[in-house]
Amino acid sequence: MKWSTANLKNPNYTENHELYVGTSTGTFKRFVPAFEQKPFGQRNLYDINQLERNDRVTALSFGLDTSEIFIGRAKENVHIHSLRSDKVERIINLNYAPVVGLARFNDYLVAGFSNGQVQRVPLEDKSETECIVNSGDDMAHLRQCPSDRNLVATGGKGRQNNLKIFDMAADGKQVFTSKNLPNDYLQLEVPVWDSDVGFIDSPHTLATCSRYGYVRVYDTRKQRRPVQCYATEDQMSFSTLVTHGNYIYTGTTMGVMKAFDIRRMQSFVHTYKGFTGAISDVSLDSTGKYLASASLDRYVRVHHVDSTVLLYQCYVKSKATRVLIRESAENPNSTAAEAAEDDVNEMESTKKLHIKKKILSRRIKSMRTSSKTCRRFVKTTRRMMFQTVKT
Repeated sequence: MKWSTANLKNPNYTENHELYVGTSTGTFKRFVPAFEQKPFGQRNLYDINQLERNDRVTALSFGLDTSEIFIGRAKENVHIHSLRSDKVERIINLNYAPVVGLARFNDYLVAGFSNGQVQRVPLEDKSETECIVNSGDDMAHLRQCPSDRNLVATGGKGRQNNLKIFDMAADGKQVFTSKNLPNDYLQLEVPVWDSDVGFIDSPHTLATCSRYGYVRVYDTRKQRRPVQCYATEDQMSFSTLVTHGNYIYTGTTMGVMKAFDIRRMQSFVHTYKGFTGAISDVSLDSTGKYLASASLDRYVRVHHVDSTVLLYQCYVKSKATRVLIRESAENPNSTAAEAAEDDVNEMESTKKLHIKKKILSRRIKSMRTSSKTCRRFVKTTRRMMFQTVKT
C-alpha cells in the first residue's frame, strides 16, 4: 500500500482486532478496524469534558487479562478501565507523577515514575503498607515480565539509571543490574540512555533500545554486559520497543520502525514505512503477527510483521502517545447487522403506519364530502317541496 495521509485499510486485513489509544490531550479511544460500516470510527472511552491539562496519557497496560486496562497519566493517579462495562471502575492515588510504566501481579499494582521511583500498591488489602523502591534519579520506561509477572525491568538516562530488574514479590529486591560497555578508544565512557526495555519470552533475556542509536540484548545468566549489540553511526534514535520470539521491533524518533533478529544483530531484518512523525509506542497482538504503532503525527497504524505491509491507518485527531491491541471477543459486524436489521424493520413499520394514516385521512375526507353532499341533497329536496306546496 502506498504512503498516504488518508485513512486506509487493506482489504486483506480481516482480523478482529481492537485498538486502544491514549493521546497527549488525555483522551482514551477505541478503534475497531474489523467494523465494515465504520472501520475508521473512534469512540472516546473517557469523558472529554473532565480532561485537565496534566491528563496526558503516559502509560497503558493490560491487567491480569485483556478485560481491564490500566491508564497512567501525567498526574498522581491511575485509572482502571473495565472493557466489559466500558467505564472507569476505580481510581488509585499514587505518590509521584508522571507514570512511565504499569504492571499488575496477584493483588498488587506496580507503577514506575520518571523520577526513578517504583511503587507497589495493594489493590485489595488497604491495611497493607506500600512498597517504594529507588532505581535511580531518571526512568524512561518500566516493563513487566510476561512469564514471571512479579519481575519488572526499568531503564533510563545515565549510567546510574541503566537496566535493572526488581522482584516486587520480595519487597522490591534488585535481582540484576546491567554493566556498561568498556570505554571507547579514547578511554571515554560510552553514554547510556535506555529509552525502553523488554523481556524476550524469558525472565533471563532482555532487550533495550536507546536514544543514542543502539539496541542491546542481555542474558542475566551469563554476564552483566550485553551479549549482543546493534549500533550505528547514522542519526537513528530509538524511542520504544516490543519483543516476540527471536525478534525485537523498535520505533525511532525519525518516523521509522525496524525489526531485529537476536540471532544476528549486525543489521535489521525489516523496515516498516508510512510514518511522518516520531513513533511513541508499539504493541503486538497475541499471535505476534500484527504490529500496532502510535505516532506523534496523530495516526495509529497496523503493519504485518513478516510482509511489512501497512494494513490499517487512521487519524486520531491528537498526538498518539500509547497504544494497545487485542483480539476482540465479539464480532462487530454481527451486532452491526442486527442493528441494521432493526433499523430496516423500524423503517418498514414506519412506512406502513404512514400509509395507514394516509388511507384513514382519505376515508375521513370522503366521508366528509359525502356528508356534505347528503346535506345539500336534503336542502335542495326541502326547497323543491316548499315551492311545490306554494304553487
